[in-house]
Amino acid sequence: MDHRSKIKALFFDIGGVLVRVDSKSSIRKLADKLKVSEEGIQDAMSRDLLIQYEKGHLNSNQFYENLLVNCASAEQMDLSTFKLYWQDVLFPQEETQAFLKRAAQDFPVWLLSNTNDFHYDIMLKKFPFMQWVTGGTYSFMVGSMKPEPLIYELTIQKSGFRPEEILFIDDLEENVLAARQVGLRAIQFVDYERFKLEAQQKYPELGYLL
Repeated sequence: MDHRSKIKALFFDIGGVLVRVDSKSSIRKLADKLKVSEEGIQDAMSRDLLIQYEKGHLNSNQFYENLLVNCASAEQMDLSTFKLYWQDVLFPQEETQAFLKRAAQDFPVWLLSNTNDFHYDIMLKKFPFMQWVTGGTYSFMVGSMKPEPLIYELTIQKSGFRPEEILFIDDLEENVLAARQVGLRAIQFVDYERFKLEAQQKYPELGYLL
């Protein structure tokens, strides 16, 4: 890989990098409320339905209504209850958030996330890192989601940097590979210690932040 250009900006994924996503409790609560199995809830949240939601083709109310139809439950659940359960899945990854905070003192930092309006709302309220960054690109706002090239290209354009000057951090291999296809430097995040070692080795200009 060509390292002639030093890193001048950073893009962070959110889920799996800055926050841990754990939906087990949420799914259990939904199953109990609707009196269906946990497998039934997971089946009702089909991949196609989730994609339409995270691309912003469905808002949270429409997603909730589709979920109820797909569950075929005789029980009732209002939107506010669904929102409470749906938002209770995000938990901080302290080390990565601390790294972002340090990085944001010296580098433009952008968020690049597949997400939905309810999760975006709770992140604004719950996680200070949303205020530390230069900006963000969120799938439900732009109608495109990783690993589609468009969402990367939009964030690159907004950043004002060349792709080879940007380091992107994401937990999913397919998103990392897609980022490299559009010219970004990218690291797949597994845990902070492994990320730290790889970043120190490949990008020594970031070493003092790690």
